[in-house]
Amino acid sequence: MSGNDGALYEFVYQAADGWLTKKARKVNLTSSFVSYFVPTFLATHHDTSALSMAVDNDRMLLYVLLQDASIKVFWLGGSGSGAGSGGFQLAHHHKSIGNSAALLCPQFNEGTDSSPLEIVSMHVIPPTESRTLSLVAITGGGCRLYFSTVSRMQRFYETGAAAAAAASSARQPEVFEIAHVRLPPEPQPTLAAAGPLLQGSRVPRQMLSVHTAFYRNGTALLAHAWNEDHDSIVGAAPACAQILARIAKQPRATLSELSSAARIEGRTWAIAETDSAADGALNDLATVSCAPVRSFAVLTNAGVTVLEKQRPVDMFRMLIAQPAVQEAQIKEFVATFSLDETCAMCFTILCAPSDGALARRYVPGGGMQVLGAARRILFEHGGLPHFAEAASSSSFGAGAGASDGGGAMSAASERIVLSGRHEGLAIYLARVLYPVWKQPAAVGKKERGSAEATRLDLGIPIHRLMEVQDRLRGLLHFINNNQRFVPDQLNQMPIQPANSSRPAADAAACWRAESESLGALYELTQHAAEAISFLCLLADFNLPAISERSLTDAQRKSFAGTAFSDLVCTDGGRAMCRDLILALISSQLKQNASIDSISDVLGQRCGTLFSAADVALYKALEALKLAGDSDEGAEAAALGAGALKLLTGIAGSLAAAQVREICASFEALGQGSAAASLALACAAQSDPHDTAVAFWGDGAPANDPREAAYRKRMDCYGCVIELLDKRRLAAASGPPLDAKSLAALPSAGDALFQFALYDWLLETGQTAVLFQLHGPFVEQYLSLEPHTAAKSDMLWHYYIHENEFGKASLVQRGLACAPDDESDGIGLARRIEYLSLSIGNCKIAVDAARSRQQKQTQRPARPAAAAAGDLASEADEINELATMLRESEDQLEIAQVQLAMQQQLRSLGGHEAAAAALDRRLFTVTELYDGFAEPLRLWDAVLQLFKVSNHDDPGLVGDIWQTIARTAVDAGGGLAAAASRVERLGRRLHPSPAAFPVARVARILVGLARERPREYVPGFVGSTLVRAAVPRWAAFEALHALYLGASLDADAASAQASGGLVAREVAALASAWIECAHGAEPVAGSSSPAASAGHGGASRAALPLVAVDEALSLYIVNATLANNAELKNELQRTQAHIRQAF
Repeated sequence: MSGNDGALYEFVYQAADGWLTKKARKVNLTSSFVSYFVPTFLATHHDTSALSMAVDNDRMLLYVLLQDASIKVFWLGGSGSGAGSGGFQLAHHHKSIGNSAALLCPQFNEGTDSSPLEIVSMHVIPPTESRTLSLVAITGGGCRLYFSTVSRMQRFYETGAAAAAAASSARQPEVFEIAHVRLPPEPQPTLAAAGPLLQGSRVPRQMLSVHTAFYRNGTALLAHAWNEDHDSIVGAAPACAQILARIAKQPRATLSELSSAARIEGRTWAIAETDSAADGALNDLATVSCAPVRSFAVLTNAGVTVLEKQRPVDMFRMLIAQPAVQEAQIKEFVATFSLDETCAMCFTILCAPSDGALARRYVPGGGMQVLGAARRILFEHGGLPHFAEAASSSSFGAGAGASDGGGAMSAASERIVLSGRHEGLAIYLARVLYPVWKQPAAVGKKERGSAEATRLDLGIPIHRLMEVQDRLRGLLHFINNNQRFVPDQLNQMPIQPANSSRPAADAAACWRAESESLGALYELTQHAAEAISFLCLLADFNLPAISERSLTDAQRKSFAGTAFSDLVCTDGGRAMCRDLILALISSQLKQNASIDSISDVLGQRCGTLFSAADVALYKALEALKLAGDSDEGAEAAALGAGALKLLTGIAGSLAAAQVREICASFEALGQGSAAASLALACAAQSDPHDTAVAFWGDGAPANDPREAAYRKRMDCYGCVIELLDKRRLAAASGPPLDAKSLAALPSAGDALFQFALYDWLLETGQTAVLFQLHGPFVEQYLSLEPHTAAKSDMLWHYYIHENEFGKASLVQRGLACAPDDESDGIGLARRIEYLSLSIGNCKIAVDAARSRQQKQTQRPARPAAAAAGDLASEADEINELATMLRESEDQLEIAQVQLAMQQQLRSLGGHEAAAAALDRRLFTVTELYDGFAEPLRLWDAVLQLFKVSNHDDPGLVGDIWQTIARTAVDAGGGLAAAASRVERLGRRLHPSPAAFPVARVARILVGLARERPREYVPGFVGSTLVRAAVPRWAAFEALHALYLGASLDADAASAQASGGLVAREVAALASAWIECAHGAEPVAGSSSPAASAGHGGASRAALPLVAVDEALSLYIVNATLANNAELKNELQRTQAHIRQAF
């Protein structure tokens, strides 16, 4: 609550009186604690009373309006150590609002002696509305003062991500100033009034007498005292169409507003929006289909008056609802809001929902007169498609059909501009689909205790889907019932104006482009409506249960989160719909439902999603079901043959899981040959252009679109291999499997199938059959993966013999990285040997490729295209080899760490199982850390892994170094043991900041030195870091930063002790540094750490003289303040030495 002294108070209640407090008291939140003890008559100034407050939760600001028309800004994001006990920090106090407003706007005449400034109310502007403006204050004269907490430079020159980040972050404001002054709204004639629209006589703008005001999302309502018994509510809102038109021409357009006034009975007490929870939008044009009409309640002493804000579509409906609307008014409306937006409004009215409640909430369509007028305006004023001149900037890119008109595009700078009727349809359709377009069609749900989603549910509420579907159906109904909407050859509108100088072919091209685009929009509308019908159908049939019983984990994961737009527009989304249809039918068949009834429902509600192939599939499934239930062998065989015939025609559209399930059904009927034929037919039809073979020939590159075809074909082959394997195991039921029977399979010439077959023959030990086949692919198969260790070893020797060092390197790397179950017991040392060989052969291959590339450039003159192609091929090969070389070297470095870990475990003893596990395969950095280094406390290995992976975890690395140093000290070695450990590890890890953070190691050494003062010798920390390969300048920076951090320690004694020790270390390091800079080597056998720190030498250029001198000066000042004469003298001697030396 606000007080008469301008301060803010909090009224506090408690159950009982305390020693110094009462049950109820008020606490000052904005004054200092000293103000409680200063008598009133001794106060130097007296604040005026506070009138109102406004809280900005997003920016964490509190605005307080005082009686003298000044505004205080309190920052609420402090730590509680501000002026008051509640953390309220006074950031700004604007005392000259009137003068500032007059400087910005000379017409502002408030704040003078004759007209004192009075601020009626303040309203916060959220960041979602403006990134720079934060508050609007409404004066008694009706002016709106917009304040900003962002400096003028940032407002005008920071844009994009930087401005958005600044607006979204809560920080203490740097300024609080007036950014814009808006004079009182000037009431304009309503759109339904007679006379020129939005024009007419302009009276001089007059100040209002405002006593109550409201502002939210760009809309301002001012209660103006009309007389003693009546108020006039003046409303103002942004004119979206005019603003957008100006922005298209000039990025920084001025604000344009529409305003009106309404007289009400009584004196206004308060104004509020009826739906305060809804987030309004500044652009009324874009929210017609997803936001209700905004209404405001005005409370007066005579009752409550509800006002509705007119949107452009409401104005348009009122205009055309007049019995005799004038043509000039329609043209002026089109000129004001643009032809495209006017046509979009026509669609909004003509396609309004039929539901009464929904229509009242959004846009009522109106009576027959309104509908007829909207239809007439759409067709008569909708414009014609035409070629835009070179100066035109707004156009709609024509489709491919527009360029087929035999030279219709006469000028390269011209393009087809489609009619306003087309653009209005596109705008309306976009706004209708906006509420669901990017929403997930389905979301995954997890059961308790499950890591993955086990079922799916709709991601969009049913009521929202139904609302969008009603509008889409209304649009489809309108298009279907208006033959003139899409032009055709039988009933087309005039194709060009009478005064057009263009040939008829150009006009025909324009109409063809518009017809094609309108057809595409119609198709989009139809698909979206059917997609919504399909989602509602899934909800009716219990989508969670269907997804749990009939979908795989991979399908559920793929469906979850798929946007509605992907479901409508992408091939993947259509495939998801088909999979869901199959799951739905499968679920219903399990419940003994009829396939015909399900097909009828799907055909009626989503015909485009339910194709003829789906019907054939479902009939085949029904035939297989009947064959399984039949007791007659001949009948079952006939049904199976009929099902195979149906399925063979649509085999390419079947998914791999479906093929496997159908093959199992054929096998259960004893028709294994039919199952094999179906699987091979599916593989052939799914990839008619053999892209899978090309994918395999290219080495199966990652993220290749051909991989899907390859995977599907391999799944189909897997069905055939399973049938052959079952026949092999059940040899008594048929003739033995031989080469002749395998050669009789339908796809004997399919390379991929042959390779899959050879894999199975080798796995089952049928090597003799493999060599009896004598096919054209046997020789190629010997070089295919996966390889056994023996085959791979033979293969790389072959490549070496043929001088294919790159291929040999690849095989050797595969042997080194092969898992234990595929490596035939290759040990870790042998794997490292393979990696070393792979690196050597890869380097030879790179050198050979570069040599070939150099020879190509030196060859005699030949065609430029051939030379460029050869050079590009060689460059690609070099890049691939270089990439493989880098990866192999990284893998070798990790493997060497793994070997070091294994040797350490064996030396420690008791870790035989872990050492054996490290011998089975090569592990990744994460696996080595999680499985061995961290659980077994191999801290040296952990640090090496951090260096190899460049993993940055300062907290964990610091703890590890603390443990290493502490272990060395506690083992009895003291500081010398800790220094030895740090030096040894530092030489291996430096300069890796991830594994050897110099500042943290220095802090640990300083802490140990403080704990053991008897062992400590000045220079211990610096010399240890230098011997650990840390440059002296880095050691100095780490120690100096440590000193500055120690000075901020809350414990004064601890800060003084740490600071003194660090200061001595810096002094010792500087002394050793100077000695090295002058070429003075330390005395042999000296035990002084400072002397030993001189090893390595330094140059005068490497010594930051100014920084060291300033640091010593700071240490001397602090030592003087701490009365530490000994430290002060020591530092002064060092400083004098430096100044004398340099």
